[in-house]
Amino acid sequence: MIIMVLAALCIGGAMTTGVLWITGAGGADQAAAIRLSKLKNDGEGGSAFSAIFALRKRAKGVNFGGINVVNSNVVANWTRDLERAGLTLNVREYFILRVTGAVAIMLLAFIFAPVKILAIGGAPIGFLAVGFWVKRRIGTRQQKLESQLVELLQMLASGLRAGFGLLQAMEAATDQLSPPVSVELRRFMRDTAMGASIEAALESMNERIGSSDWDIVITAIMIQRSVGGNLAEILDNVAHTMRERERIKGEIRTLTSQQRMTGYVIGGIPIGLGVLFAFLNWQFTSLLFTEPLGRGMLAVGTALWITGFVIIQKIVNIEV
Repeated sequence: MIIMVLAALCIGGAMTTGVLWITGAGGADQAAAIRLSKLKNDGEGGSAFSAIFALRKRAKGVNFGGINVVNSNVVANWTRDLERAGLTLNVREYFILRVTGAVAIMLLAFIFAPVKILAIGGAPIGFLAVGFWVKRRIGTRQQKLESQLVELLQMLASGLRAGFGLLQAMEAATDQLSPPVSVELRRFMRDTAMGASIEAALESMNERIGSSDWDIVITAIMIQRSVGGNLAEILDNVAHTMRERERIKGEIRTLTSQQRMTGYVIGGIPIGLGVLFAFLNWQFTSLLFTEPLGRGMLAVGTALWITGFVIIQKIVNIEV
């Protein structure tokens, strides 16, 4: 009976969150309100970053029944992550989604775990899993934006040489490029159309994207607008540098492919041997979990295994 009640609550919470997510209730309104507040503060050409930090400082926590369950700092970070992930959820809906994930994993653990008390550990796993999914979306979206950046720079440089201004060149590139870069460019154009300065709109876009490559480009554009110079030539140089860096990265990935595979194989050997021994002789292998000495050996071995795997990955992952 208790399991049925928990299952009903979980399904109801999942359906409610799903409906909120699909309809995007409140997400777009909140994002629009944040952008309008930025534009009001930066309409005269002020720093967009000061407005962003001010908004984060004034951000309120998530309240349920008058109880503040999430403080303002976490709300600010979640708002930034949701924007960078390209999601239309607001912070309240995101919190409900994470709680639903925690309840779902805990319910599954309660049903299948041999020791029911261990099901409590499923709650933080489910809560953190949703956050990990959002982080993965942020990384995937940033990779797509970075992969389209060189093409955007070439279009902007060609438009500037043809006699367009920066806004005209960006508008022309927006119509030719695919999401997600076209989405960010449209938001940039909308911000400038609503009264924000180009510098403020660029800094706001830089904050939304959170990519080091885009930060280089936006910084170069803002420096050119401050001190002057040939912007088309600057963008061509930046695009050439990024193309060369991608070429070098490809060569490094090719040269280190064997070492990376070796790291994965060496890291997988202890797991494979553990599973094999468990199938061949569980009575012998179970001593690692039942005896104090076995648990100590297992803990030390796991720590050394993780340390070795991390060191190998650090060696083969060469930053360019």
